[in-house]
Amino acid sequence: MSDGDSLMVETEAQQATGGISDSMWVELRRGGIENQKALDDAIESFFTDVFNDRYYEGDGFAGRFCTEKLQKKLKEAYEYDDEDGYATWKFRSDAQDGPSEEYKLVKFVPVGNGWYKYDFIDMGVSGSHRIKFITHVNPRDQVEFYIDDLE
Repeated sequence: MSDGDSLMVETEAQQATGGISDSMWVELRRGGIENQKALDDAIESFFTDVFNDRYYEGDGFAGRFCTEKLQKKLKEAYEYDDEDGYATWKFRSDAQDGPSEEYKLVKFVPVGNGWYKYDFIDMGVSGSHRIKFITHVNPRDQVEFYIDDLE
């Protein structure tokens, strides 16, 4: 980045989810994505907070941070007929019980085309998923990112 460029990651507490960003964004002067590493780092920071603090389990998370495509996928996977919701457990392992209470994101790496692979420990059980983020440049030339898919 040249001297005239800046990278800023801003978070504003969203009270409904106990502190996750309500307007998590990355601003790159001149608009557009000029520094892929900086964007990857911002996405990793965001997702580390989402995973480690289990914000994905919170009310409103999918509607705020997931695309309609992923919202539909999570709704279709939701197993409870008596409630309307999202299968947010898809972000973690299928373990209901494990050998410990340990829960954390271990590794997060870009694999290309908006996809990232993340390794984690969920109740002492190791797991791995792939997650796709898409970006959008808003009218203020800020790059916003959303979770688009999960495998």
